[in-house]
Amino acid sequence: MKDKKYEEQPAERRLRKAVDGSEIEKRYATTPTAELARDMGLTVKQIENYVYRENHEEWAKKSAVLVSAENSAKGKKGGGRPKKVGK
Repeated sequence: MKDKKYEEQPAERRLRKAVDGSEIEKRYATTPTAELARDMGLTVKQIENYVYRENHEEWAKKSAVLVSAENSAKGKKGGGRPKKVGK
């Protein structure tokens, strides 16, 4: 029997605006997208695409506090490369 190069993954469930839209609208601004996707059983890309389609709405913008916290956790403080110490 031939070994599979990649394991089969279960199919993701489809995002339905009638069912999932209200939940995304409530939680998107205050919850990290990956956590929201995990809780709902969707992919991050599905949620990002839904928000992109609805970007004219007020709920489709992340709160500044959350964005700042995420950037700090990822090390994106604007410092660039660390300085060399000595030679």
